[in-house]
Amino acid sequence: MHILNHGSFIGVDRGCLTCTLPDKTQKRLPLCDVLAVIVAARGVCFSGESFSRLLENNAVILHCDCTYKPIGHTVALHRIVHSDIFERQINMPPSLQAKLWFALLKAKSENQAFLLDSLSKEHKIWQYIQNNCLEEGNIARHYWKVFFKSFGKNAPKKREHQDAESPINGMLNYAYAVMSALLHRSILIHGLNPVLGIHHKYRFRSNPLVYDLIEPLRPFCDFILLRYHKKYSRLEIDTFVKHCAKDMINANMNIGKARNVSLPCALDNYVSSVCDVYKSESLKNIKIPSLKGISFEE
Repeated sequence: MHILNHGSFIGVDRGCLTCTLPDKTQKRLPLCDVLAVIVAARGVCFSGESFSRLLENNAVILHCDCTYKPIGHTVALHRIVHSDIFERQINMPPSLQAKLWFALLKAKSENQAFLLDSLSKEHKIWQYIQNNCLEEGNIARHYWKVFFKSFGKNAPKKREHQDAESPINGMLNYAYAVMSALLHRSILIHGLNPVLGIHHKYRFRSNPLVYDLIEPLRPFCDFILLRYHKKYSRLEIDTFVKHCAKDMINANMNIGKARNVSLPCALDNYVSSVCDVYKSESLKNIKIPSLKGISFEE
């Protein structure tokens, strides 16, 4: 659920999450269908029951400032569903960590290559992959240089991660934050501890495992922005936020041998397969979402 109207009130009624607007009109969604609530307006109020019911259903609440920049999230109290997986997270062999991180980087690079291929852009990412030269910085510089050309005169000169001046970078950051919220939810409901990362290290108020597992999914967010750009000529973040989460939820992905899987299901399958890596100490059955065969046709 995307809240864009200032002064909205969020409540619960007969198994549905309700959003009452200042003009008293009301929108409803079944609570069981709500994966995340994205608050991108001022003066939004939640009833105590709505907060409790959302957290009980493992939904994530993402909070944004007046420029739509995500500034925080609300999740349920940390709980370990599978204590054996938690123990395996702590005791994960360094060699397995390195292999898993390499697999995530490779999948990210492949998805970047698939996206650029769909744009008929010449690039060198497949060469990097074939030569096992997955140096993240080099690939990123090359990828963004080619990717940003799709925006013509509006293209930013560089990738900005914080306090982005370019609206395109701001929209990318927003899309990543929405994807992070959905991924964070899957991590929690599968019993993984988000503060125990694979490659990224813990810092105050950080969730390294989210940062690790989102890497192969970033190109999918890039695809969402490009598809929006092809449909709407105006690159304004307040327009983009109305379409971002909806486009993600309605989009399909490939994962493993399955094709055209809804994004929420693909994320759950992805995180579940990571749990299997911890259990079996093998990457044999890992399933990472893929952009192979991606198309800009709705």
